[in-house]
Amino acid sequence: MHQTSPHLDGEYAAFGKVIEGMDVVNEIALTPTTWGDRPKVAMVMESVTVDTLGVDYPEPKTLNK
Repeated sequence: MHQTSPHLDGEYAAFGKVIEGMDVVNEIALTPTTWGDRPKVAMVMESVTVDTLGVDYPEPKTLNK
């Protein structure tokens, strides 16, 4: 969530936390959207870093496109 949304009342899933780059989150939030709240210009994450806190996980399965 970019802003407080009390109408959701905890009825959504949250995964992770932005620890740097909040300026990018703010820029994405200002992106013009359609009536269905889809961005008019596609938003694509070019990279993501995950701190597993020392736990080793197997390589994730990828989706075929």
